[in-house]
Amino acid sequence: MRIFALKKFFFAALWFGIPQALEAQGSLNALSFTPPSVVGYANGGVGWTFVPTSDLLVTAISATAPQVSFWLGMNQVIANYNYVNSSRDPIYVFQPVTPLFLSAGQSYSISAQNPNFASTIVFYVFGPNPGGSPFGPAPFSVSAYISQFASYSVSDTGQWSPLATPPDNSSYLGFGPNFQFQVVPEPSWLGLLLLAASAWYYRRADPFSSSAQML
Repeated sequence: MRIFALKKFFFAALWFGIPQALEAQGSLNALSFTPPSVVGYANGGVGWTFVPTSDLLVTAISATAPQVSFWLGMNQVIANYNYVNSSRDPIYVFQPVTPLFLSAGQSYSISAQNPNFASTIVFYVFGPNPGGSPFGPAPFSVSAYISQFASYSVSDTGQWSPLATPPDNSSYLGFGPNFQFQVVPEPSWLGLLLLAASAWYYRRADPFSSSAQML
């Protein structure tokens, strides 16, 4: 009975220490925009840099090219995903991927290109358009969980350069890739306290624990 009560306490602590909000919340778009009005072409790829304001879990991607890459900074690829364009308007079609964890405060980049930068890709241009002119780029917005956005082109050797002269590359988007994510919740202080207390109590009271037998 004592062991049963002990295990019940331990799993209760886990329940409070690891919030269930991640499963309950919906996915959010990193970038949002209205239908594109300006089309561009790139010999390598296009992408953008960003810094998450919270821990994020990437769950899906969309792109105008068959490969999406996530980079640590601008020089180290940490994940490659294939994107199958089964729609005439791929920028709204998200494809689920193996989840990728992104740490708050860390600098990342995301790019869209052909594998090995093999050929030219199409991208769309978005930017400030307060007048709503059909001849100008449509506006876009960046999620509140993403900071320090800046748009870039990527050469066939993997070199990043501003898509527009800074600081305009933070006002304009050369859209190739986008992603959906979930915000990873912080464990509550009460949950962490219960988890630590249950682990300590379990080690002292478990008759099968070598440390408990020594006390």
